Amino acid sequence: MNKILMSKHNRHIAIMEKLLTHLKNAKLEYLKAADRASTSAVKRFFNQQALIRNRFFQEVLSELQSLGMSYDDLVVSKFNFDQLLISTIDNLKASAFEKCLEADRTLLGLYQNLFDQQFKNSKLAQHLSSIKAAYDQSQAIAAESLHKKEINSES
Repeated sequence: MNKILMSKHNRHIAIMEKLLTHLKNAKLEYLKAADRASTSAVKRFFNQQALIRNRFFQEVLSELQSLGMSYDDLVVSKFNFDQLLISTIDNLKASAFEKCLEADRTLLGLYQNLFDQQFKNSKLAQHLSSIKAAYDQSQAIAAESLHKKEINSES
């Protein structure tokens, strides 16, 4: 493989490794949001999104393995307590909705970056559109929740 292709290949792998970390974190944020959900419909939505993030994690992992990476070689296989602590401190005051939205914003940026690097994979392209749809739906849920709080505080 020539140097240009090898460099592009390595960038793809690095971005996919970040995706794995953020997909795992997004799944956890959605599970936490489901625990705090006020209605069964919202709870179902957040639990479904957690399952989808887990499936995406498995699909990205499979793609990495097809590129010659083993799970043990990946950063995500090593528990990073410092990273967890820092990300937890940054998000302490954010609501469950905000954390899910932030997780999806990060994922959207990573997927877009991957495709900007001329990466071609239809399954991962579907991830991008699915996360965009979930992001829009999460924003609608957050707006509705905020509206209900405002109405209740005025009463």
